[in-house]
This record gives sequence, structure tokens and C-alpha cells, in this order.
Amino acid sequence: MISAIHTALSSLAAIGKQIEVVAHNVANINTDGFKKSRTEFVEIPSGGVLPVVEKDDSSGPTVLRNSTGNQTMVELSNVDLGEEVVQQIMAQRCFEANLQTLRTGDALLGSILDVKK
Repeated sequence: MISAIHTALSSLAAIGKQIEVVAHNVANINTDGFKKSRTEFVEIPSGGVLPVVEKDDSSGPTVLRNSTGNQTMVELSNVDLGEEVVQQIMAQRCFEANLQTLRTGDALLGSILDVKK
């Protein structure tokens, strides 16, 4: 019972980190040359998950810019807004599922304590 609560809390913290990474990516979507980051979840042997943030070094699209009469090729951000929205929706659903796990664990612990009285 306690391990389920520990795992759910660990997952909530990892999902919070994923939301931070996605927000950072979206905030820099119009920054030339910005490289997005991704969050990967790694299982901890004692139970729970650990968020691992990795930078995606793939190149973004390049455009021709005309500045002060000179045309230069500029690499744009490699952030895809559609992909980031999907990541946010998945994080929201994971957050909701882990909150329900916490509620269920709390209710079960309450029932066990009531039975022992």
C-alpha cells in the first residue's frame, strides 16, 4: 500500500518535470537555433520513476533572411507545437491517473485503520 503511494508521488514529481520541459520548449519556439528537450522516465529499482531530460540536437528548418541588405541562412527552432501539445495532454492524463492512485491508497489506508480500531 505504502509503495503504491510512494510510486504515485514519484510519478507526480516526474510529470511535473516533464511539464516544465514542455513549457520551456514552447516558450522558445520562436528562438532561432533553439534545440528542444525531451523527458524520458526511468524506473527506479526501489519503486517509482526518475525523469531524465535529454536535448534533441536535430536541426530545425532553415530559412533565408534578409537583414540590412545581406541574405543569410538562419536555422529556426526544432520545436513542433503539435508534438508539445500532445506531450502536455499525456502529462495531464498521467497526472490525473496518479492522483486517483493516491486517493485510492488513502481510502484503503483509512479503511484498514478503521478495521483495526
